[in-house]
Amino acid sequence: MNIRQDERDDASMSNRRLLELLRERGPQTLDHLCAISELGWSQVLLAVDRLSRTREVVLHLIGPCEYHVSLTGADR
Repeated sequence: MNIRQDERDDASMSNRRLLELLRERGPQTLDHLCAISELGWSQVLLAVDRLSRTREVVLHLIGPCEYHVSLTGADR
């Protein structure tokens, strides 16, 4: 398997894990997603970025430098 395929597999796993957590627990802050997901900070941020670009999740500013991540209506 090549490096690019490994990266895609890791990204897909991260995306699935975050979507699973959001379905089970509802909206979460970025900090809390990092704490409960077994993923590193960079993996969470990259997954949230990918999922927000495909409109699977949405970010809401809830305070200075604090965001909630939630599923869009289609993924609930």
